Amino acid sequence: MESSGKTRRLNERLLLAALLALTGWAAWAQLGSDAARVLAAKENKTLYVAVLTKPAMVAAYNPAERKAVLTTVKRRKTPKNAGEDAKNLLAAAGVKTKQIRYYVPKNLSREDFWDGFKQKLSAWHNNPFDAAGTLWYYLSAYHDQRTNISPAEFLLWAMDLSRLEITDFTVRNAGAEAPAKKRSNDKRPAADAELPPVQDRAPLIVQDMLLVEVLNASGKKGAALELTQFLRDQNQKGLLAVDVLQYDNFPGERQKKTRIVNYSGRLSQLKQLSTAIGVNSEIESEKKGNAICDARVIIGEDFKQPI
Repeated sequence: MESSGKTRRLNERLLLAALLALTGWAAWAQLGSDAARVLAAKENKTLYVAVLTKPAMVAAYNPAERKAVLTTVKRRKTPKNAGEDAKNLLAAAGVKTKQIRYYVPKNLSREDFWDGFKQKLSAWHNNPFDAAGTLWYYLSAYHDQRTNISPAEFLLWAMDLSRLEITDFTVRNAGAEAPAKKRSNDKRPAADAELPPVQDRAPLIVQDMLLVEVLNASGKKGAALELTQFLRDQNQKGLLAVDVLQYDNFPGERQKKTRIVNYSGRLSQLKQLSTAIGVNSEIESEKKGNAICDARVIIGEDFKQPI
């Protein structure tokens, strides 16, 4: 027992020493890293990281807005190395940046990586010591050259992301591909493949109503109507600036998880909506040119009607 206690104290001291060293490194890195300076000063600028999963993602984060967007981007060609792959992906997403950062997880599955990230983000709030495991994963990736994020940048990223909730993340399955050649007589504008800036384009203003559509994919009769009545009641009480344009059954198979799909980029109001109805998951984002609503709530089997 005594030996075990000494080992635990030694591990705690080693972890503390590593964190202090990284903190010092972070302070020094602010002089040479734009990303470190932006994160440390909470500047209103968007930082990008290419996450080289299959399919790959481009993560965009604005520390001032505290909003993150992950966009799935299809590879246009087979890269020679991770650095070239990251450069091509950022270019495909319309991102122009001098500092190209990338991360290659051991498990290349996009779904597995994202599920693991969400689990760690939630676990951090419940168990701060879980950060030691995250630090080990990073050091392993840095040693194996699966990332070019410096230890100083990693520490600042970790400190910033630890303050976020999963509802601060938006996921776009855009799948940018090489643009098709435009016909000379085609007067339609070219498709916008550019990654939008991570900014909330509609701050929470009570007078600015959020228009939503509620679809029932849970298999439970009356779920969409019940949620619609709840949301309209919250609006009448002045607790939630939201109105339901229509409610109906989901035109497809049952869904296990409840989802909020964003069409307008009004992230602050969507986060408030998510909190109000008890949906603790990332907000999906899709392009829909003829959308008549700002967002869509798709009720899954896991949904519990708010009281």
